[in-house]
Amino acid sequence: MTLAQARPYRGVALAQRRDLRRQALLETGLDCLAEDGLSRVSVRSICSGARLTPRYFYESFDDLDALLVAIVDSVAAEVAQRAIEAIATAPDDLTAQVRAAVDAGYGVLAGDRRKANALLVAGAGHGPLRDRRQEIVMAYAELALTNLPPLSRLTATDRRRARATALFLMGGAAELIGAVLSGSLRLSRARVVDQLTSLWVAVLAQQAE
Repeated sequence: MTLAQARPYRGVALAQRRDLRRQALLETGLDCLAEDGLSRVSVRSICSGARLTPRYFYESFDDLDALLVAIVDSVAAEVAQRAIEAIATAPDDLTAQVRAAVDAGYGVLAGDRRKANALLVAGAGHGPLRDRRQEIVMAYAELALTNLPPLSRLTATDRRRARATALFLMGGAAELIGAVLSGSLRLSRARVVDQLTSLWVAVLAQQAE
């Protein structure tokens, strides 16, 4: 790197400019996935939308798959963070904690359909995205076991059983939320949260006994 390359441009340091360009690519990627669909999104369409040249795309990402995985990871991390924060502030009761987590996580996806599309639709796509979605579901199940106090006290044997149950519930929740947000199933947010909470508590309460 030369001194000229490292020098701040209009008062913005090089590292910050890179971060801003990367964020612009991620945001535009969300737009393109929602508008064009997974099969039609491309490096060219994303660069055009972000008003950046391919040079800047490859500054942050090795290829299109790397960007798409980063988008899914970003949405998944936001859902997890909101859910964990909600559990931490909920009453010390399994039902209240599950309801808070479900409502917070659902709120991220319902509040921005681009994010729902990325996580629930695009994330179920080809190779790297499909593999990452499976990893995310596994991670979500582990987060539930770790952050819901009644489940965090399970023995190792019971924890393995509860992990399998949580994976089953995560998969079902994703299908339900996807159907509602796509319009295939008409349910209010309150009804979605109520139903998912009831299912989770009915099953997980048995694990915690």
